[in-house]
Amino acid sequence: MRKRLIVAASAVAMLSGLSASSALADEPERASDPFVCPVLTISEQAYESSGHFNDLGEGQYTFGPGAAGEKGTMGPVPNHATNEDGEGSPGGDHSAPGDTDYTAIWSGN
Repeated sequence: MRKRLIVAASAVAMLSGLSASSALADEPERASDPFVCPVLTISEQAYESSGHFNDLGEGQYTFGPGAAGEKGTMGPVPNHATNEDGEGSPGGDHSAPGDTDYTAIWSGN
């Protein structure tokens, strides 16, 4: 009986320590003005005939940002969850679908 009590107390102490250490972790760096802007590969004909896409260069296009890209419509987004871990720029270096650090969310930093 005493052994069970010691094991139970140890388990409670360990779980308490895990939740306390998670709560004390540093908050991640946040994107200043996150917006949604997917990187798409479409034909030049689709680009020219639609009028809804913006040219990113190298055969890549995007549309938007729309309402999802307006300031205040997105919550706090960590930089590591944005295109190229916060370093991507729609008009410059950026990640595209298939890259490990691609996401359609941009930091705006």
